[in-house]
Amino acid sequence: MRARRALSASRLLHPGAVLRLRRAGIARVLVTDRLTRVALRGEITGREADELAAQLRGLVRNGCRHLVVDLSEVTYLARESAGVFFGTLRALKDVEGSMVLQGACPRSAATLRCLGLGRLTEVCGSAP
Repeated sequence: MRARRALSASRLLHPGAVLRLRRAGIARVLVTDRLTRVALRGEITGREADELAAQLRGLVRNGCRHLVVDLSEVTYLARESAGVFFGTLRALKDVEGSMVLQGACPRSAATLRCLGLGRLTEVCGSAP
């Protein structure tokens, strides 16, 4: 049986991490061996993009090889913030990893596909 553990922000990084995770739009992180599930929430705009990118790159540096990003609680995904996923995918490809974006609302899924992310990784929309 694989050990599963939900990581609190304090265990993920260092003091102040909870605030940084919230600012980045990260609601939850679940790590199972080398698979990491990250649930995002709220609006992901250019303002949150830099912090989100740093947090996702940090997960890859800490051993994450397969990343599932849950977008089901994201209410808005700005085009400029979608670049976060390109950078994360590049970091994962460098370590022979993978990424799946799941639960995107139809508008966010269309934005991601329009930007070409659908050709590089799986983008799974939510059920209509």
